[in-house]
Amino acid sequence: MSLRPGGLAFIVVTLLVVLISLPVQGLAAENTIGVIMTGDIPYYQDLHKAFMARLGQSGPLSKTEVILQKPYPDDISLSNAARKLIAMDVDAIVAYGAPAAIAVVKERTKIPLVYAAVYEPLMPEVKARNSTGVYVRLSISSLLRYLRSLNQINTLGVVYSSHEEDSVYQFSELTKLATQYGMKIDGINLKRYQDAEAKFAGRKMDAVLLTGSSVAHMAMGQVIEYAREKKIPYASFFLCTDGHAIVSLAASPNSQGEKIAEKVQKILDGVPPDKIRSEAASNIELIFNMKEATALGMKLSMELVTEATRLIK
Repeated sequence: MSLRPGGLAFIVVTLLVVLISLPVQGLAAENTIGVIMTGDIPYYQDLHKAFMARLGQSGPLSKTEVILQKPYPDDISLSNAARKLIAMDVDAIVAYGAPAAIAVVKERTKIPLVYAAVYEPLMPEVKARNSTGVYVRLSISSLLRYLRSLNQINTLGVVYSSHEEDSVYQFSELTKLATQYGMKIDGINLKRYQDAEAKFAGRKMDAVLLTGSSVAHMAMGQVIEYAREKKIPYASFFLCTDGHAIVSLAASPNSQGEKIAEKVQKILDGVPPDKIRSEAASNIELIFNMKEATALGMKLSMELVTEATRLIK
């Protein structure tokens, strides 16, 4: 049977349409991971980069889809982010920070949860049969001691957010410590980082300390501007390793990212979360910004210099 040229062209086009319509094997991701980043701050960005890099070493990322949620650090936004990932039926949820991890736990999902940067006292609120991760064990009293060595502190400004459980806990710890040192605590409750300038206006403080609040660290620029104007020291607890604060105490985000990537990979390989041990973050960093301290007329004692893991000159 002979075909006319037009008939042959019709058959070729039809075959092409059929082939294009067929599902392409091997392109769909085998696994889906949901990530909740509490506020878009440098600390969590570094943690996420380390997580992604280590995950890529464990297996080809082309087989794993990572859905990143960056909700504002408030209850409703965090809850919505958790619910979106649960509705997508992801294979695992990764949460950076206690507020994000707690939001997932509150949803009572059976999806495995892997957390990082959870302040140790908040661990009872994130413990669940389907959760594992890395928590942070730090001494806020030590950071306060370092800060007091830079300036006589009668009034300490503490920047926290009532929306973030770890930040509230740290504010409470500092309030108790203040009575021991005869200091007054001036609590600056930031629910929106845009309010920082107005909140600082008219206040008289001898030093400023940022708790492990994403909102507080989103307002780091305004804090630095105020501190420089008043020539007072400022410190960061828990969420700052970039040297912006004169004194900062935090766990390395890079090592945490690598550890949780390994835990996620185990879960994807079929290991139940309750068989994967939670662990404390290693590589605690005490960073002193000598350049900034000198510019404000402050001197770091030799004792503090020798204790530092990193000096910025």
